[in-house]
Amino acid sequence: MSEQTALLRVENLSLKRQSAARAEIEEFSFTLAQGGTLTLLGEAGCGKEAVLRFLAGASERDESGSAFVKLRDGPKRAITQRESAGLRTTFLPGPHAPSLNAQASTLSQLSLVVARKLRQPQSSAETEIELALKRLPGAPALEALDRPPAQLSSETLAAALLAAALAQAPELLLADDPLSALSPSQARRFASAIQAEQKRSGFALLYAAGNAESAALLGSNLIVLRNGRMVEEGPISRLATTQSHAYTQALFHATAASNKATAARSGPRGEPLLQVQNLRLPSQAKSRDSLTFELRRAASLALLGEQGSGRHALARALIGLDKPASGRIVFDQVDIGILSDTMMSRLRRRVAFITGQDDALDPRMTIFDTVEEPLRAHISMPREQVARNRDAALKRVGLAALPGNRAVAGLSRFDLRRLQIARAIVGAPHLAVIDEPLRGLDGFAQSVLRDLLHSFRANERPAFLVITSDFALAQAFCDDVFVFKDGRVVERGAISAVLRAPQDSHTKKLIDAVAAVPPSGLPPEPVEG
Repeated sequence: MSEQTALLRVENLSLKRQSAARAEIEEFSFTLAQGGTLTLLGEAGCGKEAVLRFLAGASERDESGSAFVKLRDGPKRAITQRESAGLRTTFLPGPHAPSLNAQASTLSQLSLVVARKLRQPQSSAETEIELALKRLPGAPALEALDRPPAQLSSETLAAALLAAALAQAPELLLADDPLSALSPSQARRFASAIQAEQKRSGFALLYAAGNAESAALLGSNLIVLRNGRMVEEGPISRLATTQSHAYTQALFHATAASNKATAARSGPRGEPLLQVQNLRLPSQAKSRDSLTFELRRAASLALLGEQGSGRHALARALIGLDKPASGRIVFDQVDIGILSDTMMSRLRRRVAFITGQDDALDPRMTIFDTVEEPLRAHISMPREQVARNRDAALKRVGLAALPGNRAVAGLSRFDLRRLQIARAIVGAPHLAVIDEPLRGLDGFAQSVLRDLLHSFRANERPAFLVITSDFALAQAFCDDVFVFKDGRVVERGAISAVLRAPQDSHTKKLIDAVAAVPPSGLPPEPVEG
């Protein structure tokens, strides 16, 4: 890269927390071109988040650090952790990042941020956000953002955050993996929108990614970080097929594993667990469409579609949370349509829920109480046996080393997902409802979660009802699939047959969105022995 095309050069960036044994990032150097994109790839804690904080001038109070920075053709100068790099820098968080008040208006919060950055009235900031939204294909109207973040879909919130970032006219956009919280097709659209805005306004993008799909969608240069140090760099086009470092190979293998058929059959299917006859959801009340199917014990079904497609409405009806417009649902040989709320609540105890929502567990409860609750509430069991089952489940998911009296609120996203699986294991459910369990996790964490879910299914043998927008995830866990669009099932069948010869155009679109990183050409996995 020539000196004339460089927007930013950073040399010997180091950042360390006072209480940490090692540096978060150490002697890290890179160059970012005007209008260029650089992706920092690595698992949580690799140092990529520290780089973003440093360049944004937002390092934590207990962090100390420094770097040499050179802007364009200017002189090289030293900066510390609370200084600006000298560029108009904007931070773009992921939709699940706790950057907004969950109860206040999204528009009000974002317009206030933009107004302060531009030193303009809040009304002018709203106008700038609206102009940015209009440039984003499929983005919501400004009025749709006048609701709390918790009431917005991931795609709408992602568009809102991107519009607010673009409204600040950045020279450097620092993105903390916003693509990871989106479905494959949404991520493709979002990446294209970022690239179009880059071409229009010329800002540089520094993107922190937990998996290789994001880098592939952005078509960027890549730096792989581990334990605060760079281990490999190069264009994604090369690193997707040829990696020299073992850690880079492991990262790409974790990505490839999520994009290939790994569905673990849990032995022969048993008797029917769910029997559905002529079911119509409230959105289908005036339609001739109805659903008739059964889900046998130890079998698996994917409800696949984008947000708002109707997949959650069917899942809620199947477990008695919502009443269908018409039809009959039999769960474990009981017609749930004739049950009282009390009886339905007891029947629902046979269902486990594992979701990608960070607030799925009570943050006030401890780790031990969270896992023990299904045993205490639903099974008459001696206290010693409860403790043994709890400890065994925590050991299986890799959380046995954590203090049992630690509050759920202090756990990482990865640990929260594993805790949900431990809670499901001890409950011995007949049915596991699994809703986007890998969303927002880095590649390694996704690989661990997949293995744990496969183990859960193989050992406890529950039926799986998987809600997702990702055909790769559905393929990994499910035998059959229903594809949803606009409240209707547009295609159904064995997932292998649907993937091989999809009949509906919407199904083809969802399949095409998967496998951003080509699984072919990856180096072979190491053979033990």
